[in-house]
Amino acid sequence: MLNPRIVVFIPTLASGGAEKQALILTNILQTKYTTFLVIWDEKRIESKFKQYIYQNNIQFYPLRGFIFFRFFKLVLFLSENKINIVFNYLATSNFLGAIAGKFAGVSYIVGGIRNAEISRIKLIIQKYIHNYILNYTVFNNYQGCKNLVEKGFTSSKCIVIPNCFEHEKEHALRPLKSPVIIVTLARFVPQKDYFTALRTIQHLIIKYGFSLSDVTYRIIGYGTLEEQISNWIKELELQDYVEVLINPYNAMDLLKESDIFFMPSLFEGTSNSILEAMSFSLPVVATNVGDNSCLVEEGKNGFLSLIKDYKDLASNLSKLILDHELRISMGSNGHQKLYRDFSTKTFRESYLNFIDSLISGK
Repeated sequence: MLNPRIVVFIPTLASGGAEKQALILTNILQTKYTTFLVIWDEKRIESKFKQYIYQNNIQFYPLRGFIFFRFFKLVLFLSENKINIVFNYLATSNFLGAIAGKFAGVSYIVGGIRNAEISRIKLIIQKYIHNYILNYTVFNNYQGCKNLVEKGFTSSKCIVIPNCFEHEKEHALRPLKSPVIIVTLARFVPQKDYFTALRTIQHLIIKYGFSLSDVTYRIIGYGTLEEQISNWIKELELQDYVEVLINPYNAMDLLKESDIFFMPSLFEGTSNSILEAMSFSLPVVATNVGDNSCLVEEGKNGFLSLIKDYKDLASNLSKLILDHELRISMGSNGHQKLYRDFSTKTFRESYLNFIDSLISGK
């Protein structure tokens, strides 16, 4: 297997961090190996990701039809294209890719886990697949790897390769302005704990006396909690302070004009949203979950709090709101850390070294 043929397999290309990383990995691997991107559900492909595929000449194969027909097509694709290595992304792909890979005679089937916590049912299934079917599982975060090894995952089959950030940007120096814009850019799902985010903003206003001219909070994204978030805003009487922007076309421009990035998640892997914020030189206030402590160095490029601790989160936000120079210095530190520790070069070398170890049998 001197020149392996590789598939990166993912359930959808809906907007999300795992999907973005799967595209980056495919684009990187195709520079050295014959690589295909296989998508389980052809109906869920974001236009921005489709554009990325075409711009980078990625060979992609979206599966069509009923579930059993799609599975048959997946096995056939792996077999006919003599695929040697499959990299699966997320739980659905881990299961389907493992079974299909076995049927097709793929030499190495690699799972992918992207969060530090998974539900009980998924844990049982993923542990069995990892221990008895997959050759390895790649985690994008150290905390998730540690947690699942403690819950019975075979440690010798666990590999950690953190996410990377693809597009280099110059360090942004933001002028002193009012109001200070706090931003959260993420899917509208329970994991991101938007209720705590809004309670934090409410406490920030009541405890520290910030007015409309001092602070604005923007929530950018989309998802199942769109209506619930609107209801919480009304319940907490924050209509004047909070803007909700549903999947705007100019999300990156909105991030660029913000001053503080805020992410009070209940759990994470390696947060793509925080990486994105660091690329825009934004100081970060987040919860200490997953590998957030690998991204945010306390007091250097941001602050970390316990989950649901809205009082501490508000205190950390207030420090940044009141100190423009602190925002600039922390943003600069985060920007430097991103390109030092989470570059595409590091990401590429990690995957190529892993593939070389498979080829050589080491």
